Amino acid sequence: MSKIRVLSDHLANQIAAGEVVERPASVVKELLENALDAGADRINMQVESDGTRLIRVVDNGVGMDQDDVLLCLERHATSKLIEESQLAAITTLGFRGEALPSIGSVSRMSLLSRLHTAEIGTKAEIRYGALHDLHDDGCACGTIIEVRNLFGNLPARKKFLKTKRTELFHIEEVIRNQALAHPDIAFSLQVDGRKTITLAAADQEQRVRDVFRFSGRMLDISCSDGQDSLSVNGFFLLPDAVSTARLRILVNNRPVQDRMIRYAAAEGLKGLLMKGQQPVGALLLNLDPQLVDINVHPAT
Repeated sequence: MSKIRVLSDHLANQIAAGEVVERPASVVKELLENALDAGADRINMQVESDGTRLIRVVDNGVGMDQDDVLLCLERHATSKLIEESQLAAITTLGFRGEALPSIGSVSRMSLLSRLHTAEIGTKAEIRYGALHDLHDDGCACGTIIEVRNLFGNLPARKKFLKTKRTELFHIEEVIRNQALAHPDIAFSLQVDGRKTITLAAADQEQRVRDVFRFSGRMLDISCSDGQDSLSVNGFFLLPDAVSTARLRILVNNRPVQDRMIRYAAAEGLKGLLMKGQQPVGALLLNLDPQLVDINVHPAT
């Protein structure tokens, strides 16, 4: 009879990576959320090929010292949760402390970070879950994370990826959704040396226009329950706009797919839409964090 054994950290990270890192867009999502939680107001991203060759995220957030650089590579190490009660009202994008160790276990990852109050930064290099090098580095303030050869140690995982075009589409979707949620932050994406997304900081309406590349007439709505537990802001492209885009729904800055919300939006705009037409634009809902349970799946 086989005996029960505790999994090694390396194997546990690889298993966690199966939940957290499904495709290159998953890596972009996790790194982008970390940059946003770090208070960055400018985030630049680079991708090579379909994202498996290179994903590079540069932010000007608060940065980390050497102790935190090492800790962030450990499973379930996070700066975003201190006590159990906070789990019922999460306001940050990340909170589990699984992303970086999971990504590092299935790639060659380097992390370069410097606090704004420090004179020198720290660089860590991880190769498929093992810390390969750690040293001081004279880098700029903020954090730079490079992920190379994603799934290089799991060739079977690569076989499940779609075409380059599809994988890049999912990466751009992640960025556009976060850009809608954070209009005051500048985002850029470069793919194989070519800029594909450039979004300057803007107000919410202009950000919607920039994301949808739309300069025509737009309807905006705003309402709340008067008790700070629910507010709704909507920006809809009017029906004379020809677009293959869709309605993007964000709840507390997180993109969601919800048939009931989409139906409610369509019903509310019925008098403005042509028969069979679906609403296009952005619907942003902000709820009391205690009313939303995001702790349902590692990929959220």
